[in-house]
Amino acid sequence: MKRFAPFARLSLSIRSTVLLAIVLGLITPAVLLLVVESRLARQTQEPLVQRGREAMLAVAAGAINEAMWTLNDASLRNTLAGVLAEGNVCGVEVLEQRPGAIPLRLDKCQPGVPVAQRSAAVVHEGQTLGEIRIRFNDTEIDTLLADRRAIVLRLVLAQVLAGTLVLLVVLYTRLLRPIDRLKTQASAIATRGPAGTIDWNRSDELGELGQHLNSVRLRIDELFGQLETKNAELHKLAMFDQLTGLPNRTLFRELYQHEAHSARRAGQSMALLFIDLDRFKAVNDSLGHEAGDRLLLAVSQRLVQALRQSDLVCRHSGDEFLVLLPHAEPWESVAVTAERMLASIQEPVRLGADGSQLAQVGASIGIALFPRDGDDFDMLVRHADMAMYQAKTQGGRCSFFHAALNDSLRERLETERELAHAIAHDELVLYYQPIFDARTLELRSFEALVRWQHPVRGLLPPGEFIAVAEESGQIRELGSWTLRTACAQIAQWKHSGLAPHRVAVNVSALQFRDQHLVTAVQTALSANGLQAHEIEIELTESTLMADNDLAQGIVTSLREIGVALVVDDFGTGYSSLSYLKRLRPDKIKIDRSFVRDLPDDADDCSLTEAILRMAQALGIRVVAEGVETAAQRDYLQGQGCDLLQGYLLGRPEPAEAAAARMALAEQNKGTLPA
Repeated sequence: MKRFAPFARLSLSIRSTVLLAIVLGLITPAVLLLVVESRLARQTQEPLVQRGREAMLAVAAGAINEAMWTLNDASLRNTLAGVLAEGNVCGVEVLEQRPGAIPLRLDKCQPGVPVAQRSAAVVHEGQTLGEIRIRFNDTEIDTLLADRRAIVLRLVLAQVLAGTLVLLVVLYTRLLRPIDRLKTQASAIATRGPAGTIDWNRSDELGELGQHLNSVRLRIDELFGQLETKNAELHKLAMFDQLTGLPNRTLFRELYQHEAHSARRAGQSMALLFIDLDRFKAVNDSLGHEAGDRLLLAVSQRLVQALRQSDLVCRHSGDEFLVLLPHAEPWESVAVTAERMLASIQEPVRLGADGSQLAQVGASIGIALFPRDGDDFDMLVRHADMAMYQAKTQGGRCSFFHAALNDSLRERLETERELAHAIAHDELVLYYQPIFDARTLELRSFEALVRWQHPVRGLLPPGEFIAVAEESGQIRELGSWTLRTACAQIAQWKHSGLAPHRVAVNVSALQFRDQHLVTAVQTALSANGLQAHEIEIELTESTLMADNDLAQGIVTSLREIGVALVVDDFGTGYSSLSYLKRLRPDKIKIDRSFVRDLPDDADDCSLTEAILRMAQALGIRVVAEGVETAAQRDYLQGQGCDLLQGYLLGRPEPAEAAAARMALAEQNKGTLPA
């Protein structure tokens, strides 16, 4: 085996190997043929040459016999010249035996050229006349063999060329081209290219190999399909939490990187919330791990439902969750979202197969803002984790990583807590701002405005707590209290002999979308013995436009029971003529932003005049808010405005002051006109 080691180290392609085999297979026999033929030709030609020389010697001896007998020197010379003319003869010599005879010698042998001499006796009728000697060119046989070798070589070359051509054609058509197709097919299999299967219409070994590769390709495609399915399953296991189906920390990190890139490009802020469940270990230990898993699943579903579709939530580990809010502006909205999630988490969860076991957990939430509190994912998680522990040490709820935001959050949460207490313990009061006839300046109605009689901070205007009430959802309870209290005050005034005519009650967007609003209005009217025309429901323009179909249904229901509708802040929202035509409010209130610069601002004048003309055409009365100067009053009177409201004519006042105003109006003008 060691003898073949050098050949084993050669790295030749099949094409090169076959070509080398053809060369060796055709040239080697040709060379052997030439060598053998040369040797055999010499062996066969040498006797022939010797016999030819002997024959030449015998013929020459016979030819000179007569000339020597007759002593004819001229004839002898001519005969010898004829012998010398033969191609293989280079010299001839005659030696006569008669006394005194001179040897006759003709010679054309070249010096250095080997010669072979043959001699024979010249005998005439039994008498020896002399001896003839002929010298032959001894290279004659080599010349003959060279000529023969040249002819054989040409024949062999022709045979080699013809054989090579035939073999190359056969090699290309039957071997090399199929091998190239096999290579292409194998490459397509290796790279999973689009070549697909190849049709092999030949039944030799290469065709069978091609068909086998087709089968291999189909099997590999099948295996790759199974592998991709398995990879998808493994990816899901690697990227998603098996219990909750939420993204795990690995996938959440990738999603964070993508959102962070978008936020950097857009210059936006994000918020990362770290949520840790409180009392989960107690549930897990008392009810078992299966119940704990069900609790985690329920909490994860509630978190998803409490968030927007653009928000991301993942199970961090154990009873910890991470939430990414891609849009965190303003920061107060982040706190509202956190509070909403806390409220959802705190709802009791039914556990057990029959749902007979109830469990309730709380949560602590830490909040870190991007990019202010960190740009890196790990840093942001660490800061949110620190804020979560800060929240936990403060008794739960949520905490921002930034100290200033923590102070603001605590202030908002404290306001929220105190507001709930105020609603429940009658710390709220209603003030009433009068509304006057623009032409006669007679008192026409009031707008009920809520105030908070804070035990420490004193009387607070709506701007101090209405936003907190809206964000926390307490605006619904606040609105219900306002409606009940206003109706009770109207009844009290009527019982005292006063006629407030109408009182407008503001209704928030959240309260307006409540399906029980109409029922609540009817209940408040009925409980105080009031007629529907004695109150007005005041809504902002944006509230009415938020859901046209819902607004249409509620307005229709209110109108059916006889309650008037007032559109507040007109001109600051959509100001759609179509909704005015469809909803037909009783009044619209020009927003104070248009009244502030009257009559000096030409644009405000144009807008105000346009609103007044439009309302007059539709039969809708117009109230101008924020009238604080005589110039404003005079301008609005001149433009035909119906009603005026503002500090110039009357500030919001307690119920007692409003009662005194009504009593004075009745003394001066009698009862208020309808």
